[in-house]
Order: sequence, then C-alpha cells, then structure tokens
Amino acid sequence: MPLRPGDFSFPLLAWIGPNETAAPPCPDAAPVEQFIWHGDPIVPPSACGECTCGPSVGFCSLPSSIVAQDAPCTSAEGATTTPTDPPESWDGTCAPDNAIPADACGTNKPCIQSVTIGPLAITDEACTALGSSTAPLEAASWGLFARLCEGITSTGYGGCSPAELCVPRREEGFRQCVQRPGIHDCPAEGYAERFVLYEDFNDNRACSACTCDAPEGSECASTVSLHADASCTSPIASADVSSAGPTCLDLTTPGQAIGAKSATAPVYHSGTCQAHGGELLGAVELLGARTLCCLP
Repeated sequence: MPLRPGDFSFPLLAWIGPNETAAPPCPDAAPVEQFIWHGDPIVPPSACGECTCGPSVGFCSLPSSIVAQDAPCTSAEGATTTPTDPPESWDGTCAPDNAIPADACGTNKPCIQSVTIGPLAITDEACTALGSSTAPLEAASWGLFARLCEGITSTGYGGCSPAELCVPRREEGFRQCVQRPGIHDCPAEGYAERFVLYEDFNDNRACSACTCDAPEGSECASTVSLHADASCTSPIASADVSSAGPTCLDLTTPGQAIGAKSATAPVYHSGTCQAHGGELLGAVELLGARTLCCLP
C-alpha cells in the first residue's frame, strides 16, 4: 500500500459504520485495536421546562408608630403631634403604653383631633420557584462508529518500493486508511475519502435554575382600635390599616384621651413574582478531533 501521505499515520484497517453493536472485532491479520472513534454527533433538539413562581409568602408586623395631631387629617401637615406608640414587637393585645390624657395639651385646643397610624411591615417575603428547568436533557449520541486496527505483515518493508509498506489485506467491511490528529484535508489522490471523527464529547448543556423576582402586589392588613381607658373596654375609634402606607383617622369627638390601643392579628395577602430561568446553557463539546483518510 502507499506508505503515508504527509503527516498522516501508517496505514490502518478501519471499520466505519452507524452501529457499534454491528462492528466486527479486529481481524486476525490486524489484531491490535488501536483506536475507537466516533463521528456525526447527534444532539437532540432540547428545550427547558417552563419556570413559574408560586404565590408569595411573608410575615406581617403591626404598626410601630401611632401619632395624635391637634388638627384633622385634612390639615394634619404641620400640626403639633403627640406620639402614643405601641410597645416594641406589638402583638395587638391591649397596650396602655404611651397613653395621652384628655388634657395633655391644656384646655385651649384639643391636642387629639386625628391620629396617624403607621403602616404594617412585611418581612421574609418570597415566592417559591416552580418548574422543571433542571430536568435531564435527552442525551447526545454518535451517528458513526469507527474501529481502527493495526497489523504489520512479516515482510514489512521487504519487497516494497520506498513509498510503500506491506500491510494486511483489507477484509470485508474494512477500509485501508491513514489518520492524523486534528481536522485536515485528505490528499487529492489515494487516501482521498475523508471522515472527521472524535475521541469523545463533553455534554455541557444544562438548563438554568428557576428563580423568582421580589414579590409585587402583596399586602398586610389589620384593624387598629383606640380606647379611652387602659383596659381597652371603651373604644373611641378604629381603622383598617395596611402595609401600603400610613392611615390617618379623624376622631369623632376631638380631645378624648387615648388610654390604650389594640389590633387584630395581621393578615398577609399574597402577591406575585416574575419567574426567570429555564434557559438552555452550554453546548456539546467535541473532543480529540481526528481526520481519517481512506482509499475509496
């Protein structure tokens, strides 16, 4: 056979086909299996599962500030204020803290004409990411299998011209080929039938994890009541309050004392979150490219 063109290897016997299970073993005349390579990578179309977000969950804290004004709500800006804040970490039970007596501001002008109740606070709020974006993708595979076998005849170079080598005859299903690392052109004549094969691949494809943005549209709500006495038995006003912002409440009878305050247990109303993720990342990386050039 022709010795070898350029930087290609000495001739080998190669079986090339689509099905590895159908590949025969190396023939007796060329018993040394030098290489197992593959070609025609098959990467199935892949799509990641849709990412969604469950309704938000969170915790509510009752207002930390309650302030009385000596003016109605419509003109409370710039009015004289008197705080009657509840205790720290208030749970809504009757709280006589920071009571304001009826005559706190004297008799000329009632200092309790309206009350501004601070907003509820939302803490530890989040949505749970849902979806199947991390499900395994359909595996990549090969469409071509090659087994390369080597065997030098006993005569070797004997009886050959300088450009020839004695090699085993090709057996049924095998080809006479030469190979070279990398991707190259084959000679124009002789070993002219080209196969690009690979040693292996790394499948680096993966779906990005599902995540959720911060919740939107959630709210905490409660009802705060003011009482004239310290035991919360004489209510004078109440208001529905939320986490959306402070609430101003005009007192029906200005000048009354605020002896205590109470509140219902806060209720969390879920919001929604924008989902992200489920994007196909990475690729199938082909490793160890080889050029196999065979006699037609």
